[in-house]
Amino acid sequence: MGNSSLSCCSNKTLVQDQVCIDWSATGAVTETVYTNNITQDLYASGYVKYDVGTAPITVNFLVGATVVNTITVQPQSSGSFTVRYFTTIQIVTTGTGVSQGQLCLTVRYPIS
Repeated sequence: MGNSSLSCCSNKTLVQDQVCIDWSATGAVTETVYTNNITQDLYASGYVKYDVGTAPITVNFLVGATVVNTITVQPQSSGSFTVRYFTTIQIVTTGTGVSQGQLCLTVRYPIS
């Protein structure tokens, strides 16, 4: 066999944190539930649980003021996600009553 020299990517050291946030909103509102103040090179996976409410909610992932990813979650259900490069997560409610749930995400980011 011949000598093969393969190279791909430089090794990165990643830090992993888990964050869970209970959220609540009354009426039709846009609530910021998470702000990334760590780094732009961020990976996250998790779920949004929607326990109380009657109308679907929208979960927006933004870079600055630009929405880069969206999921819709029906009442009494949950939605999962995996995203990269975002600065803010917002929950948008459209109902007239109380909406409540939980956001859990595991974030991964490189350290120098």
